[in-house]
Amino acid sequence: MLAEYESQQILSLGEGYYTPHYQPILDVGNRNIIGYEVLGRVFSPESNQYHSLGYHFHNPDTDTVRLVHIDRIIREKAIKHVKETGLKTKIFLNMMPNFLSMVYTGEVLDIKRLHILHLIDKYDINPNDLVLEITEDKFEGNIEKLLYIVSLFRERGIKIAVDDLGVGFSNLERIGYIHPDIMKVDIKIMRESLNRRSFKNVLSAISEMSQRLGSQLLFEGVENEEELYLALSMGANLLQGFYFSRPALDFQDKKRFNKTLKTSLEKFSGLRFLEILENLRKEQSFLDQFVDLFKDLETSSEEKMTDALNGILDKLPLETTSVLVTDMHGYQVTPTFKREAYDLPWTRLLTEVGNNYAWKPFFIRHKAETYHSSRVSGFTEPFHDIETKRQYVLFTLNLGENHVLILRLDWESY
Repeated sequence: MLAEYESQQILSLGEGYYTPHYQPILDVGNRNIIGYEVLGRVFSPESNQYHSLGYHFHNPDTDTVRLVHIDRIIREKAIKHVKETGLKTKIFLNMMPNFLSMVYTGEVLDIKRLHILHLIDKYDINPNDLVLEITEDKFEGNIEKLLYIVSLFRERGIKIAVDDLGVGFSNLERIGYIHPDIMKVDIKIMRESLNRRSFKNVLSAISEMSQRLGSQLLFEGVENEEELYLALSMGANLLQGFYFSRPALDFQDKKRFNKTLKTSLEKFSGLRFLEILENLRKEQSFLDQFVDLFKDLETSSEEKMTDALNGILDKLPLETTSVLVTDMHGYQVTPTFKREAYDLPWTRLLTEVGNNYAWKPFFIRHKAETYHSSRVSGFTEPFHDIETKRQYVLFTLNLGENHVLILRLDWESY
């Protein structure tokens, strides 16, 4: 970081000292560079090198009017550079909502004050090649006015991305209001606040959200192969980070990282294939045990089912942590038999008899699959237990036509 005295001086330099740098963004599908994020840099005469302006843009004590001016200088230089090179590429521009609210202070917006639209007309740039990244640590403006401005950008064909998922003003609020074309996740930011397991679970949730919204998922901050594989496992469509390239003064050959990414994708695909095969093998192994083990329960009356279940507890796999039976309407008809660890005795929870599971997603899906394809058993995806901090799966099995067995397995100890 710049020394304090230099930090104050850095914002008072002439226009020539402020220069856009470009960090490539890769498309996983074709493995080419399809765009660049424009990042503000300033040349410091004292240190004779470029420095990031990110600190200043997120410092509440910095002169906002001056920052808006510098932001416009960098943005125009970047668009002008694209025009002069004739390169067909997407350009990702950061847009801070608080900056936008400064140009919309009254009841009527003067569209001419929207600098990005002015630059599109001035340099005859295709709006479809621009992506605006909405990023903000804290938004204090009027959300309706912000959404109106965003709608004006969209009408011109500009794509919208939500940046810095994991920090800043409510991510769910931004996503819900804006419905972005691209959701951008910074691996480094999220890692600083979450442990490894929670981190992956949150990323999985974001990945599922992006699929439901139809948004592309861009992972930035990828610095090593492990993080690349993590991004790919979460369904990343786009990639960005030092693993490929640091921000540079100019554009790069779009195929520069094609072979590197091709090798990584093939390796990842192979590893993921083996992982899925192993999970399927585990499921089949348990299924083979359970079908025979619970066969006698199918003919047990509801009154005798508790005793029948109690009689086979010691035959259950060591990974089993709980087991119970419900009727087809989801009402629990036996106690919950539970143990904290494989070497601890089973306990019987009578208070849970009568609990209802019909509203649980896994139960609804089990019933639907039974009805649709006569499937009598299934496993859920692994889930995290916040108390034990371990991963589990649920196994469901039809016991005749009237009952469903629900069994929980420790998926890590196998």
